[in-house]
Amino acid sequence: MKRKKVVISVVIPAYNEEKNVEILYQELKAVLKKMSQNHEIIFIDDGSTDSTFEQLKKLHAQDKRLKVVRLRRNFGKSQALAVGFDLAQGDFIVTLDADLQDDPKEISKLLEKINKGWDLVTGQRLRRKDPFEKRLASRFFNQIVSLVSGVRLKDFNCGLRVYRKEVIETINVYGELHRFIPLIANSYGFKVSEIPVKHRQRRYGQSKFGKERYLPGLFDLFTTYFITGYQRRPLHFLGKISLAALIIGGILFIYVVLMKYLYGVPANRPALIVAIFVLGFSIQIFLFGLLADLLSYANQKQNFKKEDFISEKLF
Repeated sequence: MKRKKVVISVVIPAYNEEKNVEILYQELKAVLKKMSQNHEIIFIDDGSTDSTFEQLKKLHAQDKRLKVVRLRRNFGKSQALAVGFDLAQGDFIVTLDADLQDDPKEISKLLEKINKGWDLVTGQRLRRKDPFEKRLASRFFNQIVSLVSGVRLKDFNCGLRVYRKEVIETINVYGELHRFIPLIANSYGFKVSEIPVKHRQRRYGQSKFGKERYLPGLFDLFTTYFITGYQRRPLHFLGKISLAALIIGGILFIYVVLMKYLYGVPANRPALIVAIFVLGFSIQIFLFGLLADLLSYANQKQNFKKEDFISEKLF
């Protein structure tokens, strides 16, 4: 008997969510059943140290259609999503966090929106049930990202999203760039939108977001800005730095020459040394940018085998 085509794939990265995964699974099954669309659920255990994987194994024993993947260690949410994306067979891919703060009932709203012609629809969490410090940091982060990127979203870090399959087949998620997927998708010309969604209080477990992630988040923003704007033309980015250094070094050098011939000031001054250093720096940056351009041309897309991260599969 020919298997029905999968329409909706739900990808859920989970790390130390032993008390939440079964509740989330039951909620998802109830929501997806009402949609009357052929679906699949994929849990990615991102190297949990509690009994998350054991709970998922029990669920798989009850439902053989449930896909469960265990990574060798905790690689991070981006890598877990990349593995899930690679396994997803649906025309639409839904992602949400395993902490129960994302309400599965909101999925239908995102699917309704994406069916209006969008390629990626992300949630905007209203009345967030998080500590004040986390909400404040998130608001500041979202404003900075929107300003720098030009993509006018209010909640870049919401885990509840729906993608057309073409989006995940095109973009490459690695490192900690999961929060910037809308930016990366937008840079490829995909249509990105956002709608308000319900956010719930965390019932069990602890948040994986801490102060130690603030600074890496800014570094990831710079990485995203570079790969979305200059991935295929790094010389355009580095060339600006090279040109600025060339202008500064040139002005200093002209200053030293004029002071030498107009006023007889000795040329062996610190200004001359600085001018030569800055001009040399300008040439080095330009050559580095040219080399980066050549490497980008030779290898446009990072290629890695997601199977290398997987410890065990159940499906």
